[in-house]
Amino acid sequence: MNRIRLIREKRPFAAGDLIVYFLLAALIIALFVLFLHRESGESAGVRVEVRGEEVYRYEFGVGGRASEGADVSEEVRDGVLYVRIGTQNGYNLLCIDEGARTVSMADADCSRRKDCTQMRAIGNGGEAIVCIPHSLRVVPLEGESLSHPSVGSYPRNILHIVTDKETLLALQT
Repeated sequence: MNRIRLIREKRPFAAGDLIVYFLLAALIIALFVLFLHRESGESAGVRVEVRGEEVYRYEFGVGGRASEGADVSEEVRDGVLYVRIGTQNGYNLLCIDEGARTVSMADADCSRRKDCTQMRAIGNGGEAIVCIPHSLRVVPLEGESLSHPSVGSYPRNILHIVTDKETLLALQT
């Protein structure tokens, strides 16, 4: 009966209703702004893995180092470091810009589309660069913890990348 009286008086909402709606709208706007303007943070560097094994690590301000036995070569052109990483199936060319503190994939021979070269640079909002045909991933050094793992950082016995048909057929049976 009280609601009918409020509607007849052209006040369809009680004061309590308006407060709840206002708080709900404020919460939605705050969450939207928080996620919209979320910074990915500056990365301390990157780690490059092939088939789950680290082959190269680069730290801004310090430099890079390759793992023992890894097919990695470095070349500086126009103040930018290019790192060529050889895999069993081909190569990936990583572009490291120390000044801008970004890392991107410059070239690869993984496929005709070269999807890994189209991924956003780490440091410009990109979280990881992944080349599935070469089983290669580039992840930032900062921000890795058990509560917030980076892409694909699961135990190797749970998740691995299948690259050949024989292994895929063996897993399906």
